[in-house]
Amino acid sequence: MLIEGTCTVGGGFLRRGCGAAAIGQCVYCGGPFCEVHGELGPDYHEVCSRQSCQAKFADVTRHREWVEAHRASNSVSICAEDGCSERMQHVCQRCQLRFCEAHLRSGSVVEQRYHPPRKVRLVLCAHCSGRRRIWD
Repeated sequence: MLIEGTCTVGGGFLRRGCGAAAIGQCVYCGGPFCEVHGELGPDYHEVCSRQSCQAKFADVTRHREWVEAHRASNSVSICAEDGCSERMQHVCQRCQLRFCEAHLRSGSVVEQRYHPPRKVRLVLCAHCSGRRRIWD
């Protein structure tokens, strides 16, 4: 895919970005990046070197591993929370794992995927709730 423009990484308050020819567009911030300031991965994964974007990419990787490690509990109808032996009752609306009532919380979340962003109520496990600080 041809990316138009130049790298915007490295810029800041009253500073211009790198300015080199862009080779990719970050999936998190949408900014173009050069070969020095980002990475092109498999499955069209393109991430710039900005700290917040790298944190999101690392979080997604850890989250996928966590979900896979906790699927076994759900396969035998047990809550996915570590050390819990209660029957699963409800689903987390982010990771789609099932938990007992004690390990899910309902709360308001601002969903950025809507235009304009809107506040919605979600039922989340502690793991998904803790990830929100990286994404908000």
